[in-house]
Amino acid sequence: MEEGTHSHMAEGTAYLRAVHMAIDGEPKIFNDPLAALLVGPDLDAKISADRERLTSKELVKARALIVMRSRYVDDKLVAAIEHGVTQYVILGAGLDTSAYLPGHPSGQLRTFEVDHPDTQKLKLERLAEAAIAVRDNVVHVAIDFERQSVADGLSAAGFDSGQATFFSWLGVSYYLQPKSVQDVFSYVAMLVPGSQLVFDFMLADSALGDKERKALAKISAFLEKYREPLLCRFEPQELQDTLRSTGFSQTNHLSWERAMERYFKDRADGMYLDYTTQLMSAIV
Repeated sequence: MEEGTHSHMAEGTAYLRAVHMAIDGEPKIFNDPLAALLVGPDLDAKISADRERLTSKELVKARALIVMRSRYVDDKLVAAIEHGVTQYVILGAGLDTSAYLPGHPSGQLRTFEVDHPDTQKLKLERLAEAAIAVRDNVVHVAIDFERQSVADGLSAAGFDSGQATFFSWLGVSYYLQPKSVQDVFSYVAMLVPGSQLVFDFMLADSALGDKERKALAKISAFLEKYREPLLCRFEPQELQDTLRSTGFSQTNHLSWERAMERYFKDRADGMYLDYTTQLMSAIV
């Protein structure tokens, strides 16, 4: 992402969460009534003009991934709270609304929203325009993952490294250099036992068939137009080995098959998950 510009993918993600609420069937995979407010007042007109594209196979799969990964994080967060987690960090928060949703489990926790300064500026402007108040338990931390340390940024914001913490890291890892990704792994792995990192990752070509490789090449070309190229991808077993060697005691790969069974089985609207991006959970 270029200096001075916010993440276009953050806007696109919020738009697709709002679209899910507007046009997809019940039950919703992830209930996000605030996404529409952050997108803006012209949402209905935009969806109407965009209807054909939004019902295409590519956009249905992209939307399914976006809402599923948020739901998975919430499921994991609830379980982590039951096991003693007291802080919540959203790395690459973008236009995420979880810290503002009524009844969301993060309302029980000290919550840190971390993102690039330009994207965070956009977030705060959109919250103000939508008259969504920032809760007292939420702290905004502006850092550039490629240039600044997550540890330093959180420490300056009052983060307590002595408390078990849950980290959500969605839609970010594949846009960073491998070293920046490893730095985040290393930081979280050094925290107190019970801390947890949940993130999505893109599969390396070696883990894909010809059909998936071609589909990912199209996605990559699209992202290049917005100067947000794909820089870091993994094989699932390689990633789990890396996490364990870094210091995590447990890893859990939410594969495409498991995600489809857990979140999309018997849906009447035909929502279907993209194969190329999957999820991983790692516990210290």
